[in-house]
Amino acid sequence: MISKMNKLFLAYITFFSLVLLLMACSTAQEEVTRWYSLEQVATGKPLYAKHCAGCHGSNGEGAPNSDTPLPNGSYPPQPLNGSGHSWHHSLSNLEETIKKGGRHPGATMPSFGHVLNHEERITVIAVFQSFWSDKTYRGWLWRGGLD
Repeated sequence: MISKMNKLFLAYITFFSLVLLLMACSTAQEEVTRWYSLEQVATGKPLYAKHCAGCHGSNGEGAPNSDTPLPNGSYPPQPLNGSGHSWHHSLSNLEETIKKGGRHPGATMPSFGHVLNHEERITVIAVFQSFWSDKTYRGWLWRGGLD
């Protein structure tokens, strides 16, 4: 026979278990709304394929060992799929890098400012950001990606 004290204890355990379960359910991430449209991604795909995929990969995977310097001190093309550091940079910084090329020591990315206009550069960014998980995209927004 269960004592009154044990029944009360079981009631508390059940209650707190339900509270924890509800809290876990309420922390599920909502789908994130992206700044770009599917039309921009579709427009940018051929541009990405022509100007970016040769170095950064068709799915933005980057070159193998992209974090290891080459013998000349430069770095291989970085991933753009969210597994590298591209998500640490704001939209304006990403656009500026495409326009002017790599500017940090060891960077070898050429400038595309004379090849792609502003809108084209934006659609290319939409393409590689479409490779990012919602978690990565949320992190980018949290870091001020649209600032």
